[in-house]
Amino acid sequence: MGIFSKIIFFCLFLTSCTSLIYQPDKYMYAHPDQFKIKFEAFTILSRDGTKLSAWRLFSKNLNPKNILVYFHGNAQNLTSHFVNAGWLTENGYDVIIFDYRGYGVSEGEPNPKGVSEDGLAFLDYTYQEYKKGNFKKLIVYAQSLGGAVALKSLEDFSHRDEISLLVLDSTFLSPREVAREKTNRVLAMLFSNDYTADPKLAHLTMPVLSIHSTEDYVIAYKLGQDLHQKIPATTKKDLWTFNARGHGDVFFVENQKYRHLFLDYVNHLY
Repeated sequence: MGIFSKIIFFCLFLTSCTSLIYQPDKYMYAHPDQFKIKFEAFTILSRDGTKLSAWRLFSKNLNPKNILVYFHGNAQNLTSHFVNAGWLTENGYDVIIFDYRGYGVSEGEPNPKGVSEDGLAFLDYTYQEYKKGNFKKLIVYAQSLGGAVALKSLEDFSHRDEISLLVLDSTFLSPREVAREKTNRVLAMLFSNDYTADPKLAHLTMPVLSIHSTEDYVIAYKLGQDLHQKIPATTKKDLWTFNARGHGDVFFVENQKYRHLFLDYVNHLY
């Protein structure tokens, strides 16, 4: 591909709904009522006072076992992304999914510093709910762009040692890595690495499950593989790979077999 073609491709990449430049919208894609999921809409304040929107999806079990906070991917808003985790409510999980600033009805405009602070605010909030609800496990699930956000937010989260599991689904360490893979090193430098997690990832002391399709057409499998290799060897870590062409849809492929595998995986954590 010539440099001119790469520039054209890069411009298309920047404006696509799967790019790493934030692509929020305010459209209502789906509603928990459609899936018979009991939920509560609420707001909290980010570190700088920005009002953030969130949903809590309640377990269908009277005594839920685990609580999970979901860092969703780029584009759209929580009303499209919640379906990736809604099925967990049938299996004893409460799920908290939130919108970064500028997404959905959250206030503000997205930027690297702001969204990492938003993630930290929801880690703190979910931890408080975890303690109040006497849940067995606290799980952080980060998909696509949400992985890069969560990795940075976790650096400043003071209760990291109480996280039962971090899931890194179809994700990457920094936007610059993705830009380099999509274009070239020169154009990749247009992407700032400010507010990106330290690549040593020394703060990842909790168990980590990485999930990535070898046929992911949005975030290359190699980026997820490289990220997984950066996780310290002293950390319990596992990598699941599958071959379905898609992005962030692990719980919908192969007759939904990964739903059962995930539940079993969590149940067998310490």
